[in-house]
Formats: sequence, C-alpha cells, structure tokens
Amino acid sequence: MSQLQAVDPSISRAPLPLDAENLPTICVICSHDCAVRVDVRGGRITAVRGDETSPITRGYICNKAISIPFYVRHAQRVEHPLRRRADGGFDRISWPTAIGEIAARLGAIRAAHSPRAIGLVGIGGQGNHLDASYGLGWLRAIGSKRWFNAFAQEKTQHNLLDQWMFDASPAVWFHPDQKNARFLLVLGTNPRVSNRGHNANDSFKRFAEDPARRMVVVDPRETETTRGADRHLRVRPGTDGYLLLGMAAAIVQNELADYDFVRERTRDFETLRDVLAGVDVDEMARRAGIESAALVATATEFARAESAAIFFDLGVEQAPFSTLISYLIRVLVSLTGNVGRSGGNVFVETLLPPVKDPGRKREPERALASGIPAIAAMGNFAMFSPTLVPEEVLLDHPERLRALVVEGSNPFLSFSDTARWREARQRLDLLVVIEPAMTETAAVADYVLPAPVGYEKWEFANFPKGYPEVFAQLRPPVVAPPGEALPEPEIYARLAEAMDLFGEAPAGLVALAERALEPEGAMRFLSTAQQLAGGDPEHARIAKERMLFWTYRALGPHLPAPSLAAIWLQCHVNAMMRTASVLRTLGEAWRDESPFEIGTEIFRRMLAHPEGVEVARIDERRNFDDHVGFDDRRVRLAPEAMIAEIRRAAAAPPPADPHYPFVLAAGLRTRWTANTIHRDPRWR
Repeated sequence: MSQLQAVDPSISRAPLPLDAENLPTICVICSHDCAVRVDVRGGRITAVRGDETSPITRGYICNKAISIPFYVRHAQRVEHPLRRRADGGFDRISWPTAIGEIAARLGAIRAAHSPRAIGLVGIGGQGNHLDASYGLGWLRAIGSKRWFNAFAQEKTQHNLLDQWMFDASPAVWFHPDQKNARFLLVLGTNPRVSNRGHNANDSFKRFAEDPARRMVVVDPRETETTRGADRHLRVRPGTDGYLLLGMAAAIVQNELADYDFVRERTRDFETLRDVLAGVDVDEMARRAGIESAALVATATEFARAESAAIFFDLGVEQAPFSTLISYLIRVLVSLTGNVGRSGGNVFVETLLPPVKDPGRKREPERALASGIPAIAAMGNFAMFSPTLVPEEVLLDHPERLRALVVEGSNPFLSFSDTARWREARQRLDLLVVIEPAMTETAAVADYVLPAPVGYEKWEFANFPKGYPEVFAQLRPPVVAPPGEALPEPEIYARLAEAMDLFGEAPAGLVALAERALEPEGAMRFLSTAQQLAGGDPEHARIAKERMLFWTYRALGPHLPAPSLAAIWLQCHVNAMMRTASVLRTLGEAWRDESPFEIGTEIFRRMLAHPEGVEVARIDERRNFDDHVGFDDRRVRLAPEAMIAEIRRAAAAPPPADPHYPFVLAAGLRTRWTANTIHRDPRWR
C-alpha cells in the first residue's frame, strides 16, 4: 500500500498517495485542457497519457501533455512566502506576517488614494480557474474594478460585438459548430498544429475526408491545415479584414443573402447594405493579395452552402482591424442565416450559466489614461488589456494604479514593452506576486506568495468543452506542492479577513453548513446565507462576494477542499437558472425534484467523475432564441461604430514601406514552443 502525505487542508482534507497509477487530471499547457491520466512515483508525476474514459476528449492529447512533469517540478519553484529586502534579495517570512503586512499596505493605499489605485493582473491561466471567483470577489469587495487579463489583449472584441449585435451573455462563446458544418472558413489559425478547437487533428482529418463538405483556409503560409483545404486563400499578412469586407460586400451586391432570415431575424439591414454597396470588391481582393474571382467564389459558396461556419483564432485577433474582423465574422454568418443554428456559428456554454448583468448597458469602467473601456468576458466582471497597465501606473492622476497583485501571470516576460513595465515598477508603492515559480515579475516584487500548480490542488477549467453538451471536469490533486505553497482561494480568503472585508461567517451559518451537502440542508444554508449576506446596507453591494467567502469558511471544512465552495454554489445556480438544460442531462426522473435536489446531484456527479461529466445540454433548436437577448430577438446588423469602421477600412489601404518589404510573424504556435509557464528547458 502506498504511503500517504498529509497536506494543508486548504489543498485537500485527504492525504495524497506518494505512489499511484492512472490518476485523472488534465493538461494545463493550453486552453484545450485535454483529459489525461498520470502515474506518480515518490510524489512526482512520472508518466502522462490520454484519458480514454474522458467523455470530453476521449483519449486525445498532443505532445504538449508529455511536458507536464517539467512544468510541475523544477529549480525555480517558490516554496515559502518571501519579502524583498532593500538590496534586492528576499527574506523568508511566515504566512501570517506576509498576509498581515500586505493587507496593511493595501488598506493604507486604499484609504489614502482610492480603491481604484489597486489592480489585479492575471487570474487562472489555461486550466486553473478556481481562483477566479475568489480573486475577483476580493477585488470587488475592496471597491476596485481594475482587472487586467491577457484574454483582453486578444479576445474581448468578440464579447463586445456579441453584446452589441446579440445582447448575448459574456459567459457564452460564439464558436463554429464544426461537427455539423457543410462549409468551413478557417481564419488566423493552423489548428492541425496549435490544436485549436475540439480534438483538432481528428476533427479536421474527418472534415477533409468527407467529400460532401468543403473547407477554405485563409493563411499567408502553406501549413498543415491549408494542405487539407479545398481552397487556400494565401492573403498578405494582416489583410484578413479586407478579405472579409470584400466577402460581405460580394454577398450583398450579388444578392446572395438569406433574405428570409434577414427579414425575420435581423434589424438595420438597409444601413449595412448601403455601406457595403460602396465597397469595391476587386480592390479588397487586391489589397488582400488574392484574385477577385477567388474571393467572390468563396463568398458565393459560403452563402449557398447548406450550412456554413467561421473558425477563427489569434492570427486575426491580433491583426489590423481586429474588432472589425470580429464584426464581419458575425455579419457573414448573419447575412447567410448561420447564427445559432446547427452547422453555423453557435453560442456555446460552460458551467457558468449565461446570466447577464442587469447593469451591462451602463457606462463601463474606463482606463484613466486612454479612456478604453473594460469589457465583460467569460463572466460579468469586465476586464482590461494588461498592455494598459504601465500607462495607468505612470499617469499623473490621484487614482492612478499604485498597487498591483499579479497572480498567474508574468507581465515582465509575457506582455509588450518590458522597458515600460520596468519604468512603471519604479512608481508602484506595492507589487505582490502570487505564483508557483520565481518568474521575471516575481523577481522584482515586494512580496512573493507561493501557490501550487494545477496538479497540486483541487482545480477546475472553465473553457468551453463540447456542444451541445456542457461538460465539467473537477479534478483532485495528484501530487503535493513543495514547501508552504497555498491555493490562491486560501490566499484571497486570508487577505479578505485581514482587511476585514466581509466579517466572520455567522455562527448560525457555520452550524447549518454541517448538513448543507444534503438537499434540505442546502436549502436552509443558501436561504440563510443569502439573507444574511445582503441584509445590511453597508454590504448590499458585495452580498454575492460575502456569501462566497462565508461559504468558503463555513462549508469548506465539509468539502474535499474549501475552494470547492465556489463549485458547490455554481451547481446550485445551475439548478435554479439553467434548469431545462440540466434536466436534459439528468433525465425525466428529475423533473419534479427541487432545485436543491438537482444542485446536490450535479455536485455529486462532478466529485464522482474526475475524468469529466456532462452537467447540462443545450437545446440546439433554440440556440438563437435562448442567446439573442434583445426583446425582439433580432440581430443588430449595423452598430454605429462598426459602420464607421467599414468606411475607415474601405478608405485605408494597408500601409507599405519599401524599406521593409517583409512582415515578421511573431507568436507562432508550433510543436516546439511552449507557454511561458514552462520554466525548465529540459521539457524539450
């Protein structure tokens, strides 16, 4: 029998085996989060393989998963809380000292300047998202909305357009239904290598082998994906926007739109039609570097296909006119009747139900230096691009950023203009880094707080997995963390307590928690917690956050780890707010059960199936109606800002400089590059 290793109860109440085989977990190296099985010897991961029992990825992995052991154990792991000395070195300090000093300094900055003077950079990474509710809950409780996340550097224009055009929840993802699409337009990605999408190599191989389906790939290079395409549009780098604009214009000018759909399901077509009528299709093709006939043929095939979808990723999200590109993707599928339907682009859900913030149409939080708005994505908490951080620190403004908590992020290596970040660091009053490794950013921090990696704690990844199924994979730790590392939820809970943000969990709530894992006990606990958390005017604004942190402390001792309080709450939210979708999975026998019975069952299934489990199922027939949120259920085809962008793009040919005839492609995903979370070069 294997020896057991006790760990801090915030990591796991149960001890962990030092030797074990076939433990379920995931690969956290990219957002696909493939399910894997690992073997452990002497408390170290020694073997990794695809998990054939996973209902999500069914054994699929790529070469990145094999590098997991090097990500977990390496010489740069931080094992104890550290405080920076005046000479630039670090002293080891205790957790109570670290939390107490950080809380005091944050409180002083908040009182002397503003809650907005405190910002949070990071959260989550590719496969460790249990920290999000706690980190953002802590930030909201101190009164700040200054969250900077890498997702906003490349993706949030999609959420902005989903709000403008569909009034869709920021918790949903507008993805191609590749499994059912008869025509697929691929932009800005080489999924046969990057593994973008669901089991990408398998999916694209099946697509290419089906003679009844057609795929057009847009890429300046010949790639593994273009070689399987029916047509390769080899555009000039950075001209995808002109290609899409030309396609939209060709569809309108040649009267190829699905006019029944346009008439019944959209608004403002005339405004869009009029501006597209003035777009020179031949000129758009010339700017993109392709024949006009190829552009028009692609637009015609897309419009006439039985179903058509657009598959897109970073190559167009980091290109010129990236927001216009996001808009034109939605225009093309809207004009052709391919929104929210089988084989088109559909709204995909995760464990987080598609609930919309009632205040979503208010004036957004804006960056002080640029006025750029925060955009809600992956949930209702709006985020900024981390590229904005240096100017928000260096700005001459009474509420400028003075303190940063950086968690799960390495700005000094990952984000643009490192020199500017170094300059901003000198103006910060406080920099706290929560991180498993001594990164380039941690090396200049005032405090470094060690956290486990995603294999050393209970964790959860909330990226979309499957359609129409809603899958969830809640995974236990497989190895123990080094030294005194604590999970991020525990760190935020201790900071919140040291700053007295929520007060102690009421004794009555603690008593009710003893039976809360049973349906009747859950009903009593949740109703009492909701009443107490928002019962006084002082805390009404943060009632939801107060309820989360109270549940963490009250119910936490009865869970496998206290961080699962967020998942337990989310299961009950699913039962109450996504009942029909959940019942499609649970079956008719559950139809007459209470929401507390259903929420308890969802949580039980997630704990019982660490390989992953279906928790809900979207009604494909109602995908459009369930996610287009305007009262009239019509797509807004002509947001004013986007009509202006069409005119700007049509009038602005791509810049050309004879001294620089080549474009350098940076950030290309290959089989031999890795995310910056890898700190040990031996993974190669």
